[in-house]
Amino acid sequence: MKNVCELIDITKAYGDHVVLNHMNLNVQEKEMVAITGRSGSGKTTILNIIGLLERPTSGTIKLFDEVNPQIGSGKAIRILRTKISYLFQNYALIDNETIGYNLEIPLIYSKKTKKEKEKLKIDALKKVGLDIPLKKKIYELSGGEQQRVAIARILLKPCELILADEPTGSLDADNRDEIMKILKNLNEEGKTIIIVTHDKHVTNVCSRTVNL
Repeated sequence: MKNVCELIDITKAYGDHVVLNHMNLNVQEKEMVAITGRSGSGKTTILNIIGLLERPTSGTIKLFDEVNPQIGSGKAIRILRTKISYLFQNYALIDNETIGYNLEIPLIYSKKTKKEKEKLKIDALKKVGLDIPLKKKIYELSGGEQQRVAIARILLKPCELILADEPTGSLDADNRDEIMKILKNLNEEGKTIIIVTHDKHVTNVCSRTVNL
């Protein structure tokens, strides 16, 4: 298996507060890895470093064969556009816009026709178990439906690695299980997934767990 990302001797400090201390992590393609730990242990910081949102204080990150890609550089932008997608606890959708508008965002640079884009959106929604009009507003949806729309948005852009920060944290047990079933299916189709969670039901679905 090929490495998707590797953190080598990573330290992250905010002033005098050390969040990560000589952290090592290796994630191979097609793995589904859960990261757990107490509040403040650096779980989200790890995702932010892998997702090129934060720089480590020291150490080396290898991401898709690139060593220490600099945030904002051409290499980093290419990785983010073609390799990485995010899934958040709060869904990161535009509440007062329609489902169709939110799903248009990853298709902005697509050269497909409007009709072709509409079909892609509908197909993505079907894949996550939603059969609802694209004109429906996000605020009209339940939490579980909103998270499914967020996953459908991921399906509309090139992506090999999904970074999920407490993706089921705001959901009830039934919706949590449905979201994890969808993510597991994506993993079985070849996506590498790293999930920050405190929920043992989520870790049980993953192939391995890293406890900070």
